[in-house]
Amino acid sequence: MTDEFRRIRIKGIGQAEQAPDLIVLSLTLTAQNVEYAAAVKIGSQQLEMLREAIVEAGFKADDLKTTNFDVRAVYEDEERREGNSKRYRQVLIGFECRHDLKLEFAFNNDKLNAAIDTIAKCLSEPKISIAFTLKDTDAFVEKLLKSAARDAKRKARTLCAASGVKLGKLIDIDYSRDEVIVRHEVNFAPQAVLGCSTDKSFDFQPDDVRASDTVEFLWEIE
Repeated sequence: MTDEFRRIRIKGIGQAEQAPDLIVLSLTLTAQNVEYAAAVKIGSQQLEMLREAIVEAGFKADDLKTTNFDVRAVYEDEERREGNSKRYRQVLIGFECRHDLKLEFAFNNDKLNAAIDTIAKCLSEPKISIAFTLKDTDAFVEKLLKSAARDAKRKARTLCAASGVKLGKLIDIDYSRDEVIVRHEVNFAPQAVLGCSTDKSFDFQPDDVRASDTVEFLWEIE
């Protein structure tokens, strides 16, 4: 056997879990009008009402961060008859102003309840999505990669021992990092809040954030 083939290539699978310590509320405002300027103005008014709502809930106005803003033309198909056949053409019916925002804060059920209660009753009627995630995602990913390295080395040693050879020096590490998702989301209907009594609160107990990742290692065999 030549040195070229005295190698072992192993994929290590890393796994990690951690209790979430950060809440991210994703909020979407949409305003429509036949006039561009009117759609933008309504969108601006919606945003101002939402800012007032989060201040009422105990946050600062600038805690609300914009993640996306877009104004687009809205069309619908109009049917036209030409003899016995039908034709359709797109007709401009107005404009839609969309504003995507987020509100981040440390995990706290009382604070979350206050935010949901006031935002759900806000006249701007934003769509709400709740994500439970981590403040320090880099540390979580580091834990994940260390787990992958331990897993790969354990497998390599086991295979070498079973084959009567020794594990040599590490030659190469191949890691093509994809985005590691360290959050899980809960869709929330504002109507659920509006239908509850004012003294009703939600006791959210989110599951741990869990993730896995794969790293490939190459060792020499002695």
